[in-house]
Amino acid sequence: MVKFNMFFTLSKILTFLLSPFTYIFLFILWAYFTKKSNRRRKLLLFTVIFIFIFGNRFILDECVRLWEMPISDNTSKHYDVAIILSGMIEYDAKNDIKKFNSNADRLLQTLPKLCKNEIDYVLFSGGSGDIYHPENKESLLLKEYLESIQWNTSRWLFESKSRNTYENALYSAELLKSKFPDLSQKKILLITSSGHMRRSIACFKKQNIHVEYLSTNRFSGSRKFEFQHCFIPQTNVFNAWTHLGHEVIGYLSYKFTDKI
Repeated sequence: MVKFNMFFTLSKILTFLLSPFTYIFLFILWAYFTKKSNRRRKLLLFTVIFIFIFGNRFILDECVRLWEMPISDNTSKHYDVAIILSGMIEYDAKNDIKKFNSNADRLLQTLPKLCKNEIDYVLFSGGSGDIYHPENKESLLLKEYLESIQWNTSRWLFESKSRNTYENALYSAELLKSKFPDLSQKKILLITSSGHMRRSIACFKKQNIHVEYLSTNRFSGSRKFEFQHCFIPQTNVFNAWTHLGHEVIGYLSYKFTDKI
């Protein structure tokens, strides 16, 4: 049985409402059913302008650049624990395989540091973000994957109860405090996406966990003035607006509910 959680469920609904595709569909639907030809023309013109703005990679990059945390260089430092936040792996039941997405950069940036002994332990934090399949816990999926390729997990810790960023910090803090009684003396590196980092750091600070950070899979990249980049709408940009809106609204909602 699916356990209902209002905040968790509302966050999923909000993601739908933040999608530009939702409003493009509604504008076109409104234009189709309206009986006033003048209103129809205005709606269609507004839809074209809306698509240009929210499909424009240059405009998106400039907005994302204001939100993303900058790439930090921690290559010369040593850390007792690196915390990787979930959002990178899921289970494909039909084909019985585990699939990674672009957030796997969080893992890929961690492994070299672990191999070079720049990190003593890795804590992977993440349960299930799926309302209908709470049994598919990311940390357990990753653990199974690592073991399937014969990767030694003796220096890994897995937290599988969290469903969102706030719970990532909450349950990670509980696990670390039980593992390391002298946690305040430990150097901790937080690893997650650049766009997700601002909210993540605030959540860990709320749990009295001081972290340095390593931002991964930065979206904005270098500023470009190429024709296609500045003027041609791109479908992947619509999804990126959804992610940006989700992070900004998520940060504000956490602030309002005293989670950060």
